[in-house]
Amino acid sequence: MADLYASYTELAAAETEGVDYERRQVLVNGATWCSIAIHGGGIEGGSGEAARAVGAGLMDHYEFAGLKNTGNGDLHVTSTNFDEPICEGIVHNAHRCLSFHGYTGTTGVAETAIGGLDTELVARVTANLRFAGFTVVTAPSEIAGTDPANICNETLIGAGVQLELSRAQRAAFFPGGDLSRAMRDSGQRTDAFNAYVAAVRAAFQGRGLVSLGSINVSRYCVMPAPGPDVDLIASVSTDVLATGGGHFLALVARWLDTSNSYLARVEFEPDQDVILTLRKRVSGSESFLVQHTTDLTHAADTRFWIRFQVTGSTLRAKTWQDGTPEPGDWQLQTTDTDLTAAGSIGMRSILSSANTNALPVVASWGDFAETSHPQKLTVTRSINDVSKAHSSGQDLRLARPVYVGM
Repeated sequence: MADLYASYTELAAAETEGVDYERRQVLVNGATWCSIAIHGGGIEGGSGEAARAVGAGLMDHYEFAGLKNTGNGDLHVTSTNFDEPICEGIVHNAHRCLSFHGYTGTTGVAETAIGGLDTELVARVTANLRFAGFTVVTAPSEIAGTDPANICNETLIGAGVQLELSRAQRAAFFPGGDLSRAMRDSGQRTDAFNAYVAAVRAAFQGRGLVSLGSINVSRYCVMPAPGPDVDLIASVSTDVLATGGGHFLALVARWLDTSNSYLARVEFEPDQDVILTLRKRVSGSESFLVQHTTDLTHAADTRFWIRFQVTGSTLRAKTWQDGTPEPGDWQLQTTDTDLTAAGSIGMRSILSSANTNALPVVASWGDFAETSHPQKLTVTRSINDVSKAHSSGQDLRLARPVYVGM
């Protein structure tokens, strides 16, 4: 059915703000993302509450909320025609946008139809929601969010993400499946709501920057391991080509302290070679185990994946460039028995003592997961109390880095 109003301008001329509808905004100092719901309130119940919770403290938030007792559907202005100036100002100044909507869907089927032009973020949100046990499908054409004129795509990068939540999914967010205004305004939410919000927020938190302002000084980001045997994966890039000496980025397992751990290290060399090594640190002494010189070429801001598996005394590793298939075989494998305790897992970033880059060099870590343990884990304390790590869904995901100098 066609919208009653072809634009917000038409709507505002016919409806009364504060009686029929409300515009809400919460701005976060320094935010580069926004979380919006242009059909909030009683228009598509639950979409506004989801957008508000996802953005809380992290992103600028906007909601256009229907306040009518009945007939809120009359306030629906389609995404490609939504010209409300506050929302446009927020989205136009954001790098990333998450736009929450509701659709009817199949009765009783809780799912999210996802779309938008920000394909990288679509993939990250999809993966996080699925890891957390939610059903996500590719949005059909009529709600795909791929029109450049869609408000979600009017960001600084010309792309955004549109999440269409079925009625059953939105109902699952509230006790008794009650989508009424009284319930939504009560603040009551289900565990499903909290898990959904955490999963989407993890897409924002899933990348962290490590500023390397000194050569030959390690920056560790660690959290307790679920056990001694782990299968770790992460992506990493650096913002410049290496000069003088390399950039060394490693996944870390069985980390007891800065003096004891196993490492799968990718080296970005000054000649742009990418070298993978397995290493160990025992009692403060680091030694090389095995090495593989890849056919990859390092470039600034180009992401590479590292996978590191430790099972018993066997260590395996592989690396590949983002956007290419993961190699089927391990590129490195060796055995070692020096470290057996579970300890912690995480990442280490360090510049070679010969490195001559203008400092700082910035390493961008992301997509960190421990894939072999299905349980959820939450870390409530981290090294030096600098920050907290949080896992969302089936994979163990690090939300915030923890830095330890050497």
